[in-house]
Amino acid sequence: MKAGARLSFPSGRLESQPRDRAGNAVVALRRGFVGLIGLSAVFNLFMLTGSLFMLQVYDRVLTSRSVPTLVALFLLVTGIYVALAALDTVRLRLSTRIADWFGEEIGSAVAGLALAWPVFGGERTASPIQDFDRLRGFIGSPAAIALSDLPWLPIYLAVAFMFHPQLGALALAGVLILFGLAVIGDQLAQTPVSAANNAAARRSRLLAVGEHTAETIAGLGMRDAWLRRYEQADEALRAAGREASDRMAVFVGASRGIRLLLQSASLALGAWLALQNEITPGMIIAVSIITARALAPVEQAIGHWRAFVSARQSWARLRGQIGSAEKTDEQRTRLPRPKSSLEVADLSVATPGTDGLLLKGVNFALDAGGSLGVIGPSGAGKSTLARALAGVLAPAGGSIRLDGAELSHWRPDQFARYVGYLPQDVHLFDGTVAENIARLATNPDPGAIIAAAGKANAHDLIARLPDGYDTRLGQGGVMLSAGQRQRIGLARALFGSPFLIVLDEPTAALDAEGDEALRKAVEDARAARSIVIVVAHRPSAIAGCECLLVLSEGRQAAFGTRSEILRESGRVAPRAAAS
Repeated sequence: MKAGARLSFPSGRLESQPRDRAGNAVVALRRGFVGLIGLSAVFNLFMLTGSLFMLQVYDRVLTSRSVPTLVALFLLVTGIYVALAALDTVRLRLSTRIADWFGEEIGSAVAGLALAWPVFGGERTASPIQDFDRLRGFIGSPAAIALSDLPWLPIYLAVAFMFHPQLGALALAGVLILFGLAVIGDQLAQTPVSAANNAAARRSRLLAVGEHTAETIAGLGMRDAWLRRYEQADEALRAAGREASDRMAVFVGASRGIRLLLQSASLALGAWLALQNEITPGMIIAVSIITARALAPVEQAIGHWRAFVSARQSWARLRGQIGSAEKTDEQRTRLPRPKSSLEVADLSVATPGTDGLLLKGVNFALDAGGSLGVIGPSGAGKSTLARALAGVLAPAGGSIRLDGAELSHWRPDQFARYVGYLPQDVHLFDGTVAENIARLATNPDPGAIIAAAGKANAHDLIARLPDGYDTRLGQGGVMLSAGQRQRIGLARALFGSPFLIVLDEPTAALDAEGDEALRKAVEDARAARSIVIVVAHRPSAIAGCECLLVLSEGRQAAFGTRSEILRESGRVAPRAAAS
């Protein structure tokens, strides 16, 4: 498997055609824009009203001096413009609905990508959520309306040709010139627009990290240093934005100047043709308006070209990521709950997004009811192994199997029900204690929540909180101590009696009472035929583990029963356990 690749988690149902969210989103967009372009056809026909009204006033009203004709024409024009205003309102609202349809179709898929992005993304330049927001904003903006007007340029050109071939040729030449500018601008805008989007993504990541670590920044006096980094990121964003805007400004200014020049040129040509008695005086003004209207959609499209290029790049990234995720998530038969064994064979794990290996050559096997303590010095790869076993990181080589089936054979939602994971950094969500223990499940069994808390010896702790299990914790569980968060995190890992339980430094913030609670939780899980893996530095955390795995510099140094490791390694294993 390629290093840093996303885990392949198929669905649990056997179906011949998996859902293609990206393809469905394209279908939704096409259907929506078909309606939008259809409305634009009527809108652009109505936009001929001004020029035709001018033609009738000059050629009929002024020559016949008929006031009733003028009043009738004006009333007709008033009704058309009222309909035009209503139609424009409908177009704008429809573009917003199209953006909503698009978001509804792929929003959850993008959110799933965003969850995987920090783990599997390496140094990706833009997050899926940023790409999604940028694309959805473009679809619902006036820029999409401008693009929907482009297919109806031939209407105006045809009318100009009907007035006179030379007038039509002039309007056509102007449209071709502006399209040429758009093509050149597209080529020159892609690089700076991409650089600006990447700079915006880097600044957003810096802000997110700053918000997450604000307490550390304040406590260590790093505020000025962090602000300097922010200023550098912001300056990079402004510089990239200036370059993109400067390039597009040339084409926007040129397109506007060309449109105004061509409008005057059509007026001059019309006047010359009128002097030659080839057109009527009313056609002079009418064709000038029509020419301006023919060029307006192209000019508007050029004005919005930076947004269009940015949205196109965002969609290219999103479609590839969603398609890749869906391809690896191809639906297969749902597997039964694992109940007998865990096998790790020649496991290697890479740094996300790179080919550098953090862990290599790990081999061990455990049967139901077994337990394993993973020890070794800092940087040995212990947490990397824990993340791989919990399905957070994908193997770069080798395999992890539950009852003989690789982790890639399970859907994430199915696999997660059979695995309990306690990471080093226990993060609790803004919700009640019960919701956090139940992993934010909808309508969970209260008995299962209380049972999980009891297994973690956290029930008394929770009962002493202001509202017990209904106490709201706030984002990150800010109202709890580190030890309380770890106990509730342990209850969350034990919720639902998972088959595989992976605990990474579970005693880091616990006192003696917490150590005893952990020991009992491991014993109870083993008695329930679960497999327990404990990653730890403190010897007390692995006291109840029957087997030990020693890691050193990302490699397996030893594996066996606790007595074997202690006997064969002499004092090396105790030092590794205590390091």
